[in-house]
Amino acid sequence: MIRRMPTAVLLLLAAACGGGADEEVPADVIDRETFIATYVDLRRATIETPEFRIPAERREQILASHGVDEAGLLRFADAHGRDLDYMNELWTEVASRVEQREAAPPTPPMR
Repeated sequence: MIRRMPTAVLLLLAAACGGGADEEVPADVIDRETFIATYVDLRRATIETPEFRIPAERREQILASHGVDEAGLLRFADAHGRDLDYMNELWTEVASRVEQREAAPPTPPMR
């Protein structure tokens, strides 16, 4: 049975192998805001389920709503992963936005 690795684990692996802070970011890498907004929505969807797992269909809806796919998230992590200050600021922003949205009502699933 092939099990799919959670995206967070893949991002950590990609970050470990990612480019350095001084390298130019390839044109096909999503921008910081898209990455953050996507991750906030993925995290919110995870929190809203009793088992803390996003159904695959819902996950794909969230990614599509931001115009990204799993490979795009990995490319971002690969491009920025060795810049620890950048990634620390990024994850702090993700956590802050998730906390801010916890008080807001959940977003209904897309149909």
